[in-house]
Amino acid sequence: GFSQNSGIIVGKVLDKELNNEPLMFASISIKGSSIKSTSDVTGLFYIENLQDGQYTLVCSFPGYETKEIEVEVNGAQTSDIKLALAAKTIALNELASLKNPS
Repeated sequence: GFSQNSGIIVGKVLDKELNNEPLMFASISIKGSSIKSTSDVTGLFYIENLQDGQYTLVCSFPGYETKEIEVEVNGAQTSDIKLALAAKTIALNELASLKNPS
């Protein structure tokens, strides 16, 4: 049958380092596809026109751990997701290279 791409994923990216304040301009993508989105100033992002099925969302932001989350899209139901990103722990050798630019 004809399947409509009516699935929507709506999510919010939060900053774990700042009491879950919205994290703006984080990058959200769907693994294995070219679909991308960016969170707005309130941390919100939308991905529309999805077929039903399982997706893996990948959320990243410079200096933060990349987070992957499984999402199920089911018809016109909106998947509402919260993604809290934590800052990366900087390795010592990275710190050293920051202090002494080559």
